[in-house]
Amino acid sequence: MKLLRFLSIPFFMFLVFLMRRKGNVRIGEIWSNRLGHLIGNTECYLAERDAGLHDGFIDIWYSRDESANRVIEKKYRKLLHTVPTFFGFLLRTCNRYFTGWEKHEVESLQYDRDIKNLWKHPYLTFTEFEEWRGRRLLKKLGINGKWVCLMVRDDQYLKDKGDYSYHNYRDSEINTYGVAVLELIKRGYTVVRMGVKVSNPLQIMHPRFIDYAWNGSRTEFADLYLGAKCEFAVGTACGFMSIPQAFDRPVVFVNHAPLEYTPVSNEKALLIWKHHIKDGKRMSLDEIFQCAAGQFTAMPDFAKLGITLEDNTHQEIYDAVVEMADNYPNVPWKGTQPEFWSKFPLNSISPFNGRPLHGKAGMRIGTEFLKGYA
Repeated sequence: MKLLRFLSIPFFMFLVFLMRRKGNVRIGEIWSNRLGHLIGNTECYLAERDAGLHDGFIDIWYSRDESANRVIEKKYRKLLHTVPTFFGFLLRTCNRYFTGWEKHEVESLQYDRDIKNLWKHPYLTFTEFEEWRGRRLLKKLGINGKWVCLMVRDDQYLKDKGDYSYHNYRDSEINTYGVAVLELIKRGYTVVRMGVKVSNPLQIMHPRFIDYAWNGSRTEFADLYLGAKCEFAVGTACGFMSIPQAFDRPVVFVNHAPLEYTPVSNEKALLIWKHHIKDGKRMSLDEIFQCAAGQFTAMPDFAKLGITLEDNTHQEIYDAVVEMADNYPNVPWKGTQPEFWSKFPLNSISPFNGRPLHGKAGMRIGTEFLKGYA
């Protein structure tokens, strides 16, 4: 394969020459190996394209070698002009040997962040056969009625993909969600715990609790269908949570970090975050933002400033979930919550690419949780 790539370089250099002569042809990479970016980046680009932000260009896309969800990737490939991975990778690589190569590459404005508030409707859809397949799935799982997806990242997340321990600040303990799960069951919901690999089961024995991540029934199609059709989803910051968001389902983000990387433009989202502890005291919002901890994306960043992250309590998670359940389906919420948004840096710039991080704010902060930061 390496020899084939080497021998084909002159051919691809010629293609790049023609692409540059054309002027309006661009090559882009679908981040297919990470679910959140596969969905978020692609949805943002499609929304931007529909809004005319990419008019006048012929954009060609290729996927990375690995796919986080082949069902979802296949659906996106039908919405884009795509070429095989080998072809696209060499075309993009050869393009970078020329000056001004940036003009001939394409991506969304800010990866998976909707900074123009353009994400208005789902681009992913289900065929009639898939709807039938989904109904069979529900019957097999024993879901008869409304359900809520629960996704909690732990230390098994991405463990087989390499060393991602620097992201462990995003993990939390599944058993702290038990009280909230029982409340949802009491209200008539079935709760489905999602995930590819998890450390431990959630110790709840009830016919309307399904530990799908633990019991071996997980498939890529089921991930998509359950996340797309749920009443709402509860979870930590991880790729699965992009599925309900892509289908305009309400979401509750708990144990969230980093604080400035929240999907602020999502009007159907409710947020509570991990407490930042320094010198034995909980940091205020002003202190978190002033020291830039809201943008830290690795464990060592927090450690350098002597900051530890403290998980949300059973009660805090319960309060946030109940607030969503009490208000569903009447979301978005009304009210501006100035006690939070007057302090949140909506004009933040990404340290990675120098572009804005946020669009117009629309998400809700957990009411009871926010009282602790008033």
